[in-house]
Amino acid sequence: MAALMREKDWSQTPFGPIETWSTALRSAVSICLGSRFPIVLYWGETRALIYNDAWSPVPGRKHPWALGRPGAEVWAEIWDIIGPMFDHVMETGEATWSEDQLLPLNRFGYVEECYFYYSYSPVRGESGEVEGIFTAVTETTYRVLAERRERLLRHVSEVTSSTRDASEACIAAVQALHGLPEESPFCLAYLRDAATGDLRRVAVAGLAEDDKLAPLHVSANETETPWPFADARTGPCLDGDLNGKHDGRLAGLPWPEPVEEALVIPIVGPLGEEPYGYLVSGLSPRRRFDADYESLLVRAAGHLSTAISNAKRYEEERRRAEQLAELDRAKTAFFSNASHEFRTPLTLMLGPLEDMLARPDEARGSPAVGRHELELIQRNGQRLLRLVNSLLDFSRIEAGRMRASFAPVDLAVYTAELASSFRSAMSRAGLDFRIDCESLGEPVWIDQELWEKVVLNLISNAFKYTLEGGVRVRLERKGDLAVLSVIDSGVGIPYSELGKVFDRFHRIEGQIGRTHEGTGIGLALVKDLTELHGGEVRVSSQIGVGTTFEVLMPFGYGHLPDGSRVPARAQVSTATRADTFVAEALRWLPDSEGTDLTSPSLGDSQGNGVGQGERIILADDNSDMRAYVERLLREAGYQVLAVADGRAAVDAAQESLPDLILSDVMMPVLDGFGVIRALRTDELTSEVPIILLSARAGEEASIEGIAAGADDYLVKPFSARELIARVEGAMRLARLRRETANALRQANEVLEIRVRERTRERDQMWAYSHDLIGIADSQGIWVSINPAWTRLLGWRVDEIVGKTSEWLEHPDDKERTRSEVATLAAGAPTFNFENRFRTRSGTYRTLSWTAVPEGGLLYCVARDVTAERERSVELEQAKEALRQSQKMEAIGQLTGGIAHDFNNLLTGIMGSLELLQRRLEGHQPRAERYIGIAIASAQRAAALTHRLLSFGRRQALDMQRIDMNRLVTGMEYLIQRTVNENTPLRLNLSTEAWPTCSDVNQLENALLNLCINARDAMPQGGVLEVCTANVRNPQLSIAGERLVGEFVELSVIDTGTGIAPDVLLKVFEPFFTTKPQGKGTGLGLSMVYGFVKQSGGYIDIHSELGKGTKISLLLPRYQGEAADTAKVSNRTLPGHGERVLVVEDEPGVRLLVMEVL
Repeated sequence: MAALMREKDWSQTPFGPIETWSTALRSAVSICLGSRFPIVLYWGETRALIYNDAWSPVPGRKHPWALGRPGAEVWAEIWDIIGPMFDHVMETGEATWSEDQLLPLNRFGYVEECYFYYSYSPVRGESGEVEGIFTAVTETTYRVLAERRERLLRHVSEVTSSTRDASEACIAAVQALHGLPEESPFCLAYLRDAATGDLRRVAVAGLAEDDKLAPLHVSANETETPWPFADARTGPCLDGDLNGKHDGRLAGLPWPEPVEEALVIPIVGPLGEEPYGYLVSGLSPRRRFDADYESLLVRAAGHLSTAISNAKRYEEERRRAEQLAELDRAKTAFFSNASHEFRTPLTLMLGPLEDMLARPDEARGSPAVGRHELELIQRNGQRLLRLVNSLLDFSRIEAGRMRASFAPVDLAVYTAELASSFRSAMSRAGLDFRIDCESLGEPVWIDQELWEKVVLNLISNAFKYTLEGGVRVRLERKGDLAVLSVIDSGVGIPYSELGKVFDRFHRIEGQIGRTHEGTGIGLALVKDLTELHGGEVRVSSQIGVGTTFEVLMPFGYGHLPDGSRVPARAQVSTATRADTFVAEALRWLPDSEGTDLTSPSLGDSQGNGVGQGERIILADDNSDMRAYVERLLREAGYQVLAVADGRAAVDAAQESLPDLILSDVMMPVLDGFGVIRALRTDELTSEVPIILLSARAGEEASIEGIAAGADDYLVKPFSARELIARVEGAMRLARLRRETANALRQANEVLEIRVRERTRERDQMWAYSHDLIGIADSQGIWVSINPAWTRLLGWRVDEIVGKTSEWLEHPDDKERTRSEVATLAAGAPTFNFENRFRTRSGTYRTLSWTAVPEGGLLYCVARDVTAERERSVELEQAKEALRQSQKMEAIGQLTGGIAHDFNNLLTGIMGSLELLQRRLEGHQPRAERYIGIAIASAQRAAALTHRLLSFGRRQALDMQRIDMNRLVTGMEYLIQRTVNENTPLRLNLSTEAWPTCSDVNQLENALLNLCINARDAMPQGGVLEVCTANVRNPQLSIAGERLVGEFVELSVIDTGTGIAPDVLLKVFEPFFTTKPQGKGTGLGLSMVYGFVKQSGGYIDIHSELGKGTKISLLLPRYQGEAADTAKVSNRTLPGHGERVLVVEDEPGVRLLVMEVL
């Protein structure tokens, strides 16, 4: 930089030639160039630049052009940011600094996001003025970006680590990245379909859902895609042609420049496998794409890859857990169904054996007596044997120990023989049964015993679920396959269940059929045995139309295991093995003796057992069980209706109410729990006792049955004695319940009568009570109120209920009332709480409340105590008036006596002074002056004494008829002069003012006194008004007393400062004054008060602070005629030698009078 400085023509710069540089500039340049820290000088008005080598990388391509140029020219893009800071330093001389300041510099041909730490220090010249700014600079861009990106990566890791799904992880990552748009103006995530290789967009941020750069699906075979996914399979791929792909500018928010580049990063999958998908991120227009930027996005994709791997492991664990749970459910279902299959035949075997053993020897020896029981035992023993054999077949297949022996067999003949064994059963069921087994042209290699199980299971299944129509068994050749089809017109299989029909232990819940029996292993065994033959089994079905099972068997033996073929042998008869299937199918048909679904009728036979002819409905889909239990119940003396499913049992119960229902749990159409629900929800049958029969043992099964609404739960196998005992117990309980219900109903009726009576009494109290009764919630909102509210307050019920009473309460009582409600809500009762409620007319009534909280409600009673409180107030006012009157009377007597004595003394003093003044008149001027001063003081003392006499009512009044208007008019000039000519005086006189009777002089003095007081109350000026009026029965404001009679009112009204309420009660007391000491005697208003009272009148005062005061004199109306006033001569008559007797107890006065006379 020193060389550049020397070569620079400084005369062409704002600095001028070097020779002209100031000492301050030379020193600053010397320090700058000699420092190894980045320093730049901004000098003069143009803030021209001089900088050192360490700072030269900062301007980028602008170096060395920037040397010596004005700052606004070099940094035009940021001058609005740094310019005011320079101005502040230059103007104030105060240094400033900024830390990690964002400065968008254009130093490499584009606007760049840059951060700097710098300080601005003033450089002062010789005059002390700031000439330049010394700036030390450190660029912190890379540190700021590194810290920001680390925070972003931590955030991506946090939000993706808690996800449990690949799509969810992608959405979280995309939202986190775009949450910092300075790094990712837009972001997309695509996941690859493992089967097809297609890409599916699962997350988008910063772009519209329908943006052409964010297609929802990208096929693996597409060659034209918006992003280079194929190139990015092995690593990140930069796409720098976004403007050509997009119709408009891609906003680079928060920056104003558009986004022009994007990076496609693979979301790496397991080693050696295709990526999980791809992450696409727009690149900031204010940062050049470099290794650090690439590392940020690759690491973000790595976090996402880890989250997806974890999610897939979680999904695999969850699927494995579900499979285990499904296996556990299947096991549970199997054992539940198998227990039914075992326990039902065991009951039918053990029960008859117990009956036979319990009979007398002679009866047991008769072959006819035991034949039925032995046949029952044989059938159910065969049923158990078949079930056990099926379970053993399953276990051998599962363990791989099933050894099949395949021999060539004429499959058409063998299959037709197997199918024909069902012809009688199909006929009895009313089904059309057709067998179409055409010759196949060559034998099929099969294991005859296993093929028998396949065919018989399929036909048995069709018979079970075909209630009408028919069943067709067809065998035909289709190419290299022999195809066995079993086609029925049964109930069909739901589409959602077709994929599960061959699962072990799976049964379709709620499927309609001839019976609910079954373990869910028949069709699963068909599938396993068919696959053991190298074949395949298929199923198609439509609800309500029917089902078709197809077994596809290959010809030849090339598909068979080595050593499994045996030579052809004679075909073995299938009658014995098929009989077991057919016998079981026949048990699913209704009994041929009449107890079926279409004609239910209660049996009439009745034995001599414990029963008393009670009617029982028996529901069980197993015909042997149904016949066995029915026989036991009939022998016990009960009437029995036996039906084959739950729906028939419900219909029979609703048609004719039974005494008890005995129902199996597992039945077709409607199971035992469905029977309970149907009967308990019907009011007619809700009380019928129900006993459930079930093969499910254990406490949980019993609890489930009882909880469902059963009265008892009987587990198979059970003995005949246990069955009868349970039935009898349920009957007794039912009778007891009925008797208890009747007694309870009667008790309820009596109770209802009593409740109605008490309710009527309560309603009468509620309706006719004069007290206010109400119920409120804990917030004080009224729920219910009685009519007394309307009678007392005038408000309708609907105007009060649903709100608090705050709007009715007196403003001064609201805070206390809210506090009391809160206390009540907290659980504390209240007694004798008083507040005031506003009536519709606007007046207030005082209420005394008693309230008790209970159950979240407040029960309140209020008594109207307004009259009592008014009487209390009146009594207190009367007491106060009496005390005031007594006090005033005592003070009056005291002041009157004192004034009388003073008056006597003053009379002597004044008389003596006047005599002395006459005798010295013209002889001693100085003495005369002193005597004059003494006479003036005595006259003032006489005036005070006169006031005291007036207050003490010792001075007699000259009572005359007075025209109040004439008196006020006559004093207008005097009043105006007295109060001040600048204070407006208004006379508001009644046109027909009544006359009154009083002392004119005293009344004039009282009026003038009041006007002077009014003037003194308006130091800032105001308006004085004198009014007269006629009033009848007036209400006194100060005493709250209503007067009776007619009065003439003389009022003095001012607009002054007003009188405080506490002062208002004392203004008529003698010697009380609010004026400064020496400015008043405190006798003015008390004298007026005494004069008015002496005249038989009243005085009232009303005042408001800041508004003014009104004082009214109320004098009784004078009812007499006007009298002529005698002319009194003022001429002094001289004496003519008459003798005068002077009587006076005061010697001085007596001597003075004698001297004057």
